[in-house]
Formats: sequence, structure tokens, C-alpha cells
Amino acid sequence: MKRTKKLFAIACLLIVGLINLPLLSAANNRIEIVQKAKQYLFKTTEGEIVGVLRQEIVEEDLVNGDITIELTLNNAKSTEIMYIFNKSNGETTINNFKELTENVFTNLGTDYTKIGSILVSDTLVTKPMVQTISEAATGLDEIKEASVGSGATVNEAVEAALSAFSSSSDNKIIIVIDDTNTAANLVSQITADTSDTTLILYTTATETVENAISVSSVTETTTAINNTLIPAKIGTSIAMPLASYIVENFDISLVGNPSNATLDETTKTINWNLGDIKSNQVEKIQYKLSLKSVVDDSIIGLELVVNEAPTIVFNGNTVQNTDANQCSPTIKILNEAIENPKTGVVSYIIFGSTLLAIGSATYLISRKQKVQSL
Repeated sequence: MKRTKKLFAIACLLIVGLINLPLLSAANNRIEIVQKAKQYLFKTTEGEIVGVLRQEIVEEDLVNGDITIELTLNNAKSTEIMYIFNKSNGETTINNFKELTENVFTNLGTDYTKIGSILVSDTLVTKPMVQTISEAATGLDEIKEASVGSGATVNEAVEAALSAFSSSSDNKIIIVIDDTNTAANLVSQITADTSDTTLILYTTATETVENAISVSSVTETTTAINNTLIPAKIGTSIAMPLASYIVENFDISLVGNPSNATLDETTKTINWNLGDIKSNQVEKIQYKLSLKSVVDDSIIGLELVVNEAPTIVFNGNTVQNTDANQCSPTIKILNEAIENPKTGVVSYIIFGSTLLAIGSATYLISRKQKVQSL
């Protein structure tokens, strides 16, 4: 009888301990994403965009409190270009623009560039904007073979080009190519509103015009396009201090040990030394935040920006955003009863199996004692 009581006591202790085990594993802090991505436009005092700094949460394990954030310096503009060939352009001119197209895609990259073309003829022959050299070249070949008439107008072509641009494009360019009209004649024919568009007039006659860029060679056209881009930067670096409550409640690490970035362990600042950056160049690094096991209760449930205001240095100038919320993802730390999938289920299985084993053993011993007493 004493032995049976002892077994029951052991069973009770195990049951209490195992009941507490899954409950402890269920008490868990987790992360909630409020704002996944934010970006900030760096501008000069005159309002010129000189770069875009973007942060985005690209990987997440919210239950276990892990997020990976990608930091991007974008020195590129999404650029869309429409060529307009006005009636009598010859094969040589179109071939020149096939070469220009290849150079544009090579310099700007296909990720940020689209090129289409329109022929002003009896009607408008339109080849939509595409993102590969081969597709753009095919469109130019088809325009070269099309018959030339005089039914449509250059202004109708400009209006069609304006309608073809996407609303997300940062940089819209129309190039009107004409071997016979002067630049002034072309300007007089265009009444469409091109105020949000760069209008380049390619003519063999040189003449001063208003609200347009007059060029007479492919080289000049290339220069005019390049002047619409975000300029190259010399000696570029970014310092991004992380918010104090992020530092106190997260372990922080750079992903992949980038050669041009460091994490200052004293100030918890990400220092990113990019050096010289070309026009239409994009650079990225990633860092990881892992929630600590003990979290400050005072910030539970609050919306938290990840970093403080970053500072960018380039061309000897320093630009700082004073509103961290404009260029930082936003998260919350929550404290909720969540079964931890790494331990909770296993705990219940162990609990049930142990309870069954002890109960069976107790029953058998008790039964044996009864038989012996008979």
C-alpha cells in the first residue's frame, strides 16, 4: 500500500511539472509588422532628387521574433522613352536609334528602363514600350518597313506617347526624330502638355527652341538622356543609427558580412561606405533583428520605428532626414499566449505518454498487491 502511495505521489509531481512545461512554452513575445517598407527621397535645397533610401522587411519569423530588413540606396530612376519618327526618316536614322537603344539599355539597365516607338504616317504605327534590347530592335525594324504617309500629325503622336507612359515612371522622355523640319517648326506643331515630360527634338537643323532640348546627333541625344538621370555621387556613405528600444530589446547583426558595411557595437549605428556611385546604380545590404528573451514591458503593444534619422554624405555634402518615421519600417512587440511550435506539441505528447505509463504501472502494481492479499 505504501508503495502504491509513493507511485501516486511521483505521478502527481510529474503531472504538475509537465503541465507547467507547455504553459511556459506558450508564454511568448512575438512581432507584428505595422509598416513593412518605407522610403525617403534625398533632395537638394532646390528640390532635386539626389537618391532614394528604402528599407523593407524581406524575411520574417514573427512568432520567434526574427525579421530581416533590406536597406537599399537607389541612385536610379524608372525611365520610359518613346521615339517618334516623323514621316520621312530614313533607314540610316532608324539604325542609329537602334544603336542608341542598345546603349541606353546597357547604361541604364533593363530593370529600370522601357523603350517604345511611334511612326507618324497615314495613321500612327505604335510599338509599345518594352524592356529588352531585342524587342525594342524588332519594333524599330517593323517601323522601318512600314509605309510612310501624311495622315497623322506629330502632335497626335506626342499625345499617344503621353498616354503610353505608366503612372509609376519617374522619368518620362519623348524624342521626336525628324530629318526635314527645324526644331522650331516641330515645337509649333506640338500643343500637347509635355510639362511633366522631357521633350527632345532630333533634327538636322540647329535652332533654339523653348521647353524642349534640340539635338542633332546620337551623341547629343545620349547626353540629353543622361542629364535626366540622378547624377553620379562621389564618396558616398550612410550612417543609420538604430532606435534605442530596438538596441535594448533585439540582437542585431549584418547579413552576409558585407565588405563595405559595419555595425558600430557602441552606438549601434549601421555605417555603410558605398564610395563612388554611378547614375542608375542600386546598392543593397541586409541586417537582422532577433527579439531577446526578456523584453521591456513598457514598449509592449507600441508602434516602434526601427531606426533613427539616417545621414547620407556624397560629393562633400551631408543630407539628413529629420523624421525617422519616413524611412523606417514600423513594428509592434506583442505578449500573447501562443503555443510555441518548437516545443509545445512535443510537451503535450510527453505529458500524455508519461501519464499513461505511470497510470498503467500503478494499476498493475495495485492489482498485483490485491492478488497477493487474497
